[in-house]
Amino acid sequence: MPAPRALWPASLWALVILVLCLMPGSRLPEWDWFALLDLDKLVHASLFFVQALLLARAFVARGTPVRWAASAVTIAVLYGLATEVMQGLEALGRRTDLNDMIANTIGAVAAGWFARWRMRKGLPVLPLTRA
Repeated sequence: MPAPRALWPASLWALVILVLCLMPGSRLPEWDWFALLDLDKLVHASLFFVQALLLARAFVARGTPVRWAASAVTIAVLYGLATEVMQGLEALGRRTDLNDMIANTIGAVAAGWFARWRMRKGLPVLPLTRA
């Protein structure tokens, strides 16, 4: 298990995701161009790409690359699924969206591949960092 200090960035990012995903539907901005370009799926994939990457960085000191990458991706995917299920709570005025779950999963899996690729090249998991 990584040191608690190593998990702070991933934990804070998880909190940001939770706040954004569980914001009541009435508080969300309504942009016509947003729906037109369907940026929502890109936003979901990006949120969980970052989440998995931060988790991978925290786990990199533990186990083989396959193990830490798989752990980071699994946790990010499960968190993405859980936030989508929670969005279905009636009090929030939102809905569970299978396509958002897929976008969350794609973002997390892409982060796992990206992190492993960087490690194979001898680079740190996160760009612009030393470790």
